[in-house]
Amino acid sequence: MQLSPRVITVLLLSLIMLSGCVSMPTSRPFNAAAHADLQQIEVLPMRETALDVLIVNNPGHSFGLIGVLIAESHLQTRRTWLKEQVAAKQFDHVETFRSAFAEAMEREGYTVSWPNGSVEAAKPKISRKMWGTRKSYPAPTEPAAQALLDVNFGFVGLASAGSGDGAPYRPTVILTARLMDASGKTELFQEVITHNNVFPNTGSTVQISPDPAHAYPDFDALKAAGTAPVEGLEQAFRRVAERLAQLLSRT
Repeated sequence: MQLSPRVITVLLLSLIMLSGCVSMPTSRPFNAAAHADLQQIEVLPMRETALDVLIVNNPGHSFGLIGVLIAESHLQTRRTWLKEQVAAKQFDHVETFRSAFAEAMEREGYTVSWPNGSVEAAKPKISRKMWGTRKSYPAPTEPAAQALLDVNFGFVGLASAGSGDGAPYRPTVILTARLMDASGKTELFQEVITHNNVFPNTGSTVQISPDPAHAYPDFDALKAAGTAPVEGLEQAFRRVAERLAQLLSRT
């Protein structure tokens, strides 16, 4: 039996939560004083991601592969619903992040560019670590680029911390960001940003608290809200983009 990438991801997430052992990218705050002359940043294409619906600590995940498959089948209806709402709003989470980040970085005095696009092509395959960051870096495409920014999403979508009361669905975004010098050899900055941190055992991250206006106690509440949860997702991606720009501020 061949497992889908989504099921494999869920199995890995379940193992991480059960073991409490996961290697987070090491935090490296940006040293603004040491890089006061940094202005031109080239953003590398990120790996492809899709908006999802997830129940963390789903009881079905405690029953091995069969339990995961059953739990996944129950979530499929919710994922189909989210896909329909996203299409109705013509929402593009990558473009929303890119636009908000470019605006926020401009306010910080930077010029950012994506000369190779926002999302990587299917081929050639880029070798990445568990959290999405690249294992090696290319030379900048832009001659004026002084640094390379490697940004990648982890889970993105609507997530609940559990299946019981008090664990509403909320817009959830995990972003890993790593800034390298133009040679791709020296790390200047690295952080993981989480909007609605519902994942246990993930160590220390830069956390953004979700807007209480976008909390939905169950799937019925999600459906009744129409496209409002997508508006909450748009807000979440913008907030993550703005927070990343703040972490790279030189003021």
